Amino acid sequence: MSTAADRDVRVGVDVLDCSELRRLVERPWFLRFSFAPEELVHAETLGGARRLEFLAGRFAAKEAVLKVLGLGFLQGVAPREICVEHTPHGAPVVRFRGRAAHLAPPAVSVSITHKQSVVAAVAIGVPDAGDAAAGNERTASTELKEPDAMSPPSTNTTAPAQQSARGEQTSQTTAFLRVRVGQEEAHYGGDLVDGARVLRLFGDLVTEITIRTDGDEGLLAQYSDVRFAAPVKPGDYIEARGRLVRQTRLRRVVELEAYKVLSAHAGAGESAAAVLEAPQLVCSATATTVVPYRRTDTASALNPVAEET
Repeated sequence: MSTAADRDVRVGVDVLDCSELRRLVERPWFLRFSFAPEELVHAETLGGARRLEFLAGRFAAKEAVLKVLGLGFLQGVAPREICVEHTPHGAPVVRFRGRAAHLAPPAVSVSITHKQSVVAAVAIGVPDAGDAAAGNERTASTELKEPDAMSPPSTNTTAPAQQSARGEQTSQTTAFLRVRVGQEEAHYGGDLVDGARVLRLFGDLVTEITIRTDGDEGLLAQYSDVRFAAPVKPGDYIEARGRLVRQTRLRRVVELEAYKVLSAHAGAGESAAAVLEAPQLVCSATATTVVPYRRTDTASALNPVAEET
């Protein structure tokens, strides 16, 4: 049974000076412990001062979120299990993984602000009006989780759709694929595999998601925000994940990521390979696909502008 305290709005605040992290963010062990792979990939695209500012802001946000969870630093949740990503418009979005996913309230909002060398973050957690424990289970089941090395090759979860403030439907349907890249797929010098190989995996994930949500393969309309972050070579094992983040009557928007989890090491021997200490992001993208509004109304599905309001 939940108590009144379980249903209270929780607020966490953290303030730090960027100079406090200046040396720490140059140490690989601290980066692996504190930040999710997606955060590190984005940080490496930034210049020195902006990189420090970005990582300090994310670290402050994680500290604020830990306070929302009622935990201190090093009290059972690693900071990397709290991933602070951003929307296409730059607003921070919190994703929970591992143990953090089991403790988080159904909704957590974060705001980050910078003033010269000082960064501050505020996190607000709003538990479900019903049973708080049930809300935590829903949060854990709808977030993307790091697949275990012995997990099955394909796992999927689907949570009930929710109505957004703009009248759009949001869902937590996900899809997952793990593949080994064969020698025959090397396309460029140095045994490099072309990026289209990863995009084909993304297409399969989008198709599976629309089959699960609409009973239809849909029609892939576009990719946006495509970013290739690391090379792929024969012998690599790639895990690709897709998550439905927005849907209207005819369109489905899916966030996609592909990670390298095992890597071939040709220099150490013809058949040498290794498990990466942390999954390496190789590509991310957002896909928009179109599905028929009615099974018999194919023409309107191919003209979404006329149908959507």
